[in-house]
Amino acid sequence: MLSLIVHADDMGLTERVNEGILQAHLNGIVTSASIMANGTAFDHAIGIGRTVPTLDVGIHLTLVEEQPCLEPEMIPSLVDSAGRLHHHATTFMNKYLTGKIRLQEVWCELEAQIEKVMSHGIPISHLDSHQHLHMLPQILKMTIRLAKQYDIPAIRLPREPVRLHMISGEGGLPRILQLLILNIFCSLGKNRIELRPDHFAGFCFGGNLDKKNLQTLLQSLPDSGTCELMCHPGLDDPNSRYRHWGYHWQDELSALIDPEIADFLRQKGIQLVSYRQFGQLPGFEY
Repeated sequence: MLSLIVHADDMGLTERVNEGILQAHLNGIVTSASIMANGTAFDHAIGIGRTVPTLDVGIHLTLVEEQPCLEPEMIPSLVDSAGRLHHHATTFMNKYLTGKIRLQEVWCELEAQIEKVMSHGIPISHLDSHQHLHMLPQILKMTIRLAKQYDIPAIRLPREPVRLHMISGEGGLPRILQLLILNIFCSLGKNRIELRPDHFAGFCFGGNLDKKNLQTLLQSLPDSGTCELMCHPGLDDPNSRYRHWGYHWQDELSALIDPEIADFLRQKGIQLVSYRQFGQLPGFEY
């Protein structure tokens, strides 16, 4: 039997994203979400986390694009000339690989993000990250240490097998190449993460998980173990400053609350769980 964590990223990004995640949980199949401590709608996200205890909550560690939690002068290698975190994961990775990112500054910023979320008293079940940067080897080492320091049980391992249907996806071959690179980092780090789902899905359809793509993804899931399915629901927001991402938040929300999707899971005997629950299933140590 397969247990499925349906996980919404980017909670706290905007109120429209937060509202979409809430609807996808209350009216659909989303079981977990992760909060960006430095998102512009952080307080709104915390309010949802407090008032909807059935929604499992993790922390979406964020090292790019947003404002840092710390003052920019405290973490100069992590910010641009405007004091924002570097604009793109590619920029961050280039600086990381060339030794221009000071790891102590990464530690301090990630610690500040975790403390900001946890100070509001919401139980935190797991850590993941924006653009999966926590899988870079030295940053994964920090993430594991921080998880132990703050008694956070699980960490995402975004390793996904390459499948034929990905070739026709919106990202095509460039997205598959990104997945292959990510899988290398995951292979290097998988034995260091003590508690994680067995499987992961959703990378190649990230931001474009409409009903058709969701059905394709669900039909290709493994038969047993625990799998995390990553999604990005939200409400339409024509004024969003994140339009350049090319995400289709409303399409994802519509798919996640579609009764046919829930019926498919029931027919296949797929059990919906959350990060909060999965470590307590038979065969796992928690």
